[in-house]
Amino acid sequence: MAEERALTYCPKHSETPTNLRCSRCDKPVCPECMVQAPVGIRCQEHGQPAKLPTYDVSAGYIVRGVTAGVGIGVLGGLVLGVVGAFTTLFWIPYVFTLAMVGLGYLVGEGISRATNRKRGQPLIIAAAVSVLAAFAIITALAGLQLGLFDLIALGVAIFLAIQRVR
Repeated sequence: MAEERALTYCPKHSETPTNLRCSRCDKPVCPECMVQAPVGIRCQEHGQPAKLPTYDVSAGYIVRGVTAGVGIGVLGGLVLGVVGAFTTLFWIPYVFTLAMVGLGYLVGEGISRATNRKRGQPLIIAAAVSVLAAFAIITALAGLQLGLFDLIALGVAIFLAIQRVR
């Protein structure tokens, strides 16, 4: 004689009978609630993929990243601003562009190292703001009149800083 199985119902949809169960917690799930996972069927609670550790940025890492980015940006901005104010170095074509690109890379790399190579939206914002702060300090101290190449240098510097933490 064949064994008769009792019908089980989905906890969320009490009118839907199912024989499917979550492979982690063994809770019944209906086809509407199930989540396909690499290891089988899961309920909605256990079927969500875990966040990658690289992109899981805690508040402590954010503080470290912002501190490193702003510190490098302000210090670099002060140094380049003083150099620009007391020399004619920035009047040589592309020197300011190279200086800004280098500073953008340093800001991004500094944030990346301070946060143990973490990546994410808060660090991207910190990198962009740090490069903008450095640019503002440099232009204020050196008295630069902004031209197209200066703005392009700023854009490339922000891009490089962001790429290090993206």
